[in-house]
Amino acid sequence: MKNRTTYIDASLLVSPSSAMTDEQVRVFQRKLYIRAKQDKNFKAYSLHDKLCIDYVLVESYRRVRQNYSKGTGVDKVSFSDIEKYGLHKFLTELQTELRTNTYQSAPVRRVEIPKEKKGEFRMLGIPTIKDRVVQMAVKMLIEPLWESDFKDTSYGFRPKRGAQDAIKQIKKNIYEGHYFIYDADLSKYFDTIPHDKLFVMLKERITDKNILNLIRQWLTAPKQMKNGELIKTESGTPQGGVISPLLSNIYLHAFDRIVTNPNSKFSKANIRIVRYADDFVLMGTYYYSREILSYLDSIMKRMGLTINKAKTTILHIHKKSLHFLGFEFLVTRSKFSWNTKKYTCVRPSMKSRSKLFAAIRELLVKRRHWKIEPMVYRLNSLLIGWLNYFSISKVTHIWDTIKVIVRHLDYKLFKWLKSKGRKAHKLLRQQPYKTLVTNKGLLDMEKYARLKTLAKAQ
Repeated sequence: MKNRTTYIDASLLVSPSSAMTDEQVRVFQRKLYIRAKQDKNFKAYSLHDKLCIDYVLVESYRRVRQNYSKGTGVDKVSFSDIEKYGLHKFLTELQTELRTNTYQSAPVRRVEIPKEKKGEFRMLGIPTIKDRVVQMAVKMLIEPLWESDFKDTSYGFRPKRGAQDAIKQIKKNIYEGHYFIYDADLSKYFDTIPHDKLFVMLKERITDKNILNLIRQWLTAPKQMKNGELIKTESGTPQGGVISPLLSNIYLHAFDRIVTNPNSKFSKANIRIVRYADDFVLMGTYYYSREILSYLDSIMKRMGLTINKAKTTILHIHKKSLHFLGFEFLVTRSKFSWNTKKYTCVRPSMKSRSKLFAAIRELLVKRRHWKIEPMVYRLNSLLIGWLNYFSISKVTHIWDTIKVIVRHLDYKLFKWLKSKGRKAHKLLRQQPYKTLVTNKGLLDMEKYARLKTLAKAQ
């Protein structure tokens, strides 16, 4: 305590990408995690003073700058504006506001993001950078408490976990005979979380009133519409906030505990859950009884949530494919006539393939004037990101999909090169994908996927 600084040390800002502040935060998080893991009744009563420590705020700003840099809030202040104003001055003033309890969150800017279905929009709430920095700091402090409690069946927005782990678990459950699947869809989950019930969950691990008051400020911050009108917020946590994914996981943790409880109706019916944020599937070994389905509805009703019946499906994996997180799960027979066994095939869904085709089309159509080298660089970034997500060693089968993508890309590159000049690119238009792979450094998708699979297998 004696060596703890209560001001922003300017030396920490010399190299924002330095691992020094990151390591200091991680050391504190490990201590808090171990303490919470050892004592299930442990509650953090003094976190606000840690929130004001210099390295916590510096690391918080660095992470927001790196991962949540898109968009400005209602004040229109960008990161470049803050750095022109003076990062040290900005963080020092913010630290003073937090220490004196004079910090007040600003309204969130409401943004509409179009969904895949025409006419539907996803509502985002974009906080100011100042609010994002404080949200990140609070998230770093309270996340270890809940990580010690979260179930292994939850995979979304958690450290060292991701969509690929959820896909692996689903395939494992299918191999173990859990063929009956309840694919759930929650209606506007982030917008309907009841604040009072969320705080009941939060108080299981946090008793620091200052931290709880900060969270309450962010949850009740009004939304600013395009015309400047402010709308009062009575429920939900705004998508776009730094701390929103953690709060959403904390609230659905109550549902995870019910399903995984050995004495619950779900466990007695041998039903497992795999959850990624607000998307979850229940996997059983037998038909879902009316009792189980009505019990599930009653739980959601008590939690103040609504299951979208139109988008929720109950299926048997041998009769219908499961679509989850961009993957398709289906049971197929072997290609060899002598083999009568059935196999679980996990591959990118048609919707995921269509999204990739749309991204390729947008990239090529809007940049006909580009030279080949920068276009190859952008295509490589797009293809590598897609393969890194969908190529899971010993789990997914993407070779047929890659062949379709190569044919599509070959045709699109032919059209793109033709539009750049008939004479100049005549030779390149002959098998353009293969030619650009050989001569211009375009990614060989099949080779990359095989090398990635071999590297993971080792």
